[in-house]
Amino acid sequence: MVDAPSKRIGLIGAGGMGSFHARTLAAIAGAQVAVIADPFGDTAAALAAELGAQTTRDPESVATDSSLDAVVIASPDETHASLTRAAMAAGLRVLCEKPLATTVADAQAVVDAEVALGQRVVQLGFMREYDMAHRQLVDAIAGDIEGGSQIQLMRSLHRNTSPEPRTDLAVVGQSGVHDIHSIRFITGQEIEAVTAYATRRGDGSLRHIVLMCELAGGGHAMVEFDDDGFGYEVAVDVTIGSATVSTAAPARPIERRNASVATTIGRDWFGWFADAYRTQDAAWVDSLSAPAAFGPSAWDGLVAQIVVHAALTSLDQGGRVAVDLPAWPDLFGSTRDRIVASAEAAERDLA
Repeated sequence: MVDAPSKRIGLIGAGGMGSFHARTLAAIAGAQVAVIADPFGDTAAALAAELGAQTTRDPESVATDSSLDAVVIASPDETHASLTRAAMAAGLRVLCEKPLATTVADAQAVVDAEVALGQRVVQLGFMREYDMAHRQLVDAIAGDIEGGSQIQLMRSLHRNTSPEPRTDLAVVGQSGVHDIHSIRFITGQEIEAVTAYATRRGDGSLRHIVLMCELAGGGHAMVEFDDDGFGYEVAVDVTIGSATVSTAAPARPIERRNASVATTIGRDWFGWFADAYRTQDAAWVDSLSAPAAFGPSAWDGLVAQIVVHAALTSLDQGGRVAVDLPAWPDLFGSTRDRIVASAEAAERDLA
């Protein structure tokens, strides 16, 4: 039996996230990083030399290269939507880092293009769906949901380590967007309204933000985000029926020395979610041999962007802001069905 040829993959963006994707993909059977694009050529050239890939300073040339099978988009946020649409038009499958876009209109344009294509070809990098702790929580409450128990509250705690001030859009659209998607894939419910509360630094930039979200099922979800915390940390708990279920933190050693007891959690997402990214990328490579993509979708990216916009509006104007979603295209199925399919694929790749 002759092995199928490796999928030729292009990478756009050779920064920290792009480099991590490139090295992860290079270690996956059936994947070949064929070309790396970055306007800042030195970083891309060094990475390409390490992986035996070609390099270019022109991201658009990779997004439209029909000799490739797929492309990973890890370029700046504002380029995601246009590069994704270009790759779709060239017949490529896409793994696009979150967010899908920086505006609702651009996210909608990607969804519209995929609906017109009639086939799912885009997966979005909401890697928490592939995180063991998150999947265990989803599994733990599945029986309660199927038995008719109602979710009273989901709480997502997210601590970041960004000493430099960021814009409101960056805080909510780059970081908080993960928590917004977590609400949808864990509860299987849509967010109907959001109220945002903020504590700002002396320069006016966001330090802490709390999003109180109203769920379609009548419960609530709360996002607590700190942009300049003591370390990187993500924790979720769900109160459902008479139970509360929480995610477990990654296992780390406990050190007893110098008259103290300590556990080092790290200062960035690499340590916390590296395994989730690896599982995500392996599942995505597997999906390239399937008729259509099945991970987090462009629709998930659009909905998250609409909620981000509502949260930013609440920050700017104050008070409760309704979340108005467009009609759900049949192409994307239901959130719960897609989560089940995505989790099953992840479990196959872990086996």
